Amino acid sequence: MKQALILLKSDIKFFVKNFLKKNFGVELKRVKKEDARIVSKVPVHQIKKLIKNKGFAVSDGQASWFYTAYERGDSDPLTNYVMKFLESGTDKNARVLITGCGTGIMAFHLADLGFKDITGFDFLQECVDVAEQVSKMGGYSVKFYQDDGFSPKDTGVKYDAITALHWVFSAWMGNYGNQKLPSEKTASAEFREELLTDFLAKYTRFLNPKGFLIVELTDAVTDYRIPTDHYLGEMSKEIYPIRHTPEQVEKCAMLSGLRVITKNLSVLYGHHPRVQYVLQKI
Repeated sequence: MKQALILLKSDIKFFVKNFLKKNFGVELKRVKKEDARIVSKVPVHQIKKLIKNKGFAVSDGQASWFYTAYERGDSDPLTNYVMKFLESGTDKNARVLITGCGTGIMAFHLADLGFKDITGFDFLQECVDVAEQVSKMGGYSVKFYQDDGFSPKDTGVKYDAITALHWVFSAWMGNYGNQKLPSEKTASAEFREELLTDFLAKYTRFLNPKGFLIVELTDAVTDYRIPTDHYLGEMSKEIYPIRHTPEQVEKCAMLSGLRVITKNLSVLYGHHPRVQYVLQKI
């Protein structure tokens, strides 16, 4: 009963938001017209039903990230940038890999934009199961499989673009079933660089020449954020403890055979300031 009430509250909020927009043109936040908006060819309520049936609609007493994912709309500027970057600067025949794909939102959006060769994997098998069902319901040809994003298997396939959005900094914290890193090491600059270099190198080998790897990381400025600047107070210090400076990312990228093409900062969406890096294989 408690879970049903949590999801009902989330659904009512989503319904009111869409009702106001469709019937009165009212947005609950200010939206720039040029911002991209993720929409779904498969009805959201059907996708939510699949998620509920798989048992991961609620997490920590509230509607899960996966359950509310389609409600983000265009609220995340970093996701918007990736969609625009790929749509405007990447050939539609490019081979794209979406790591940490969840229930396939990004993959299906790119397919709707005309991309023809898209693959996604997630650490959680239940996410893969839902993504495959949605793919069939929507008539997509997107491929999905289960894999560990920190130790991805070599399938022998090379990609023109690989995305690692939303999940890397969170998985290092121990979310999504991953192992939590030891707290006595997470503040070490050397340890952070070691983790990032290892991560980037594993994906560099899957890129075609001049291919792109797009990754989001928690910015190290968060190390100096005072607790009263965050609604969780002291606990905010423990959220996403693996954080990197732009200088560290450039260093780790070079060691991994990549170079930073561009970077974008977001401070208004998420727990802490995040930076999204577009890296290109040298």
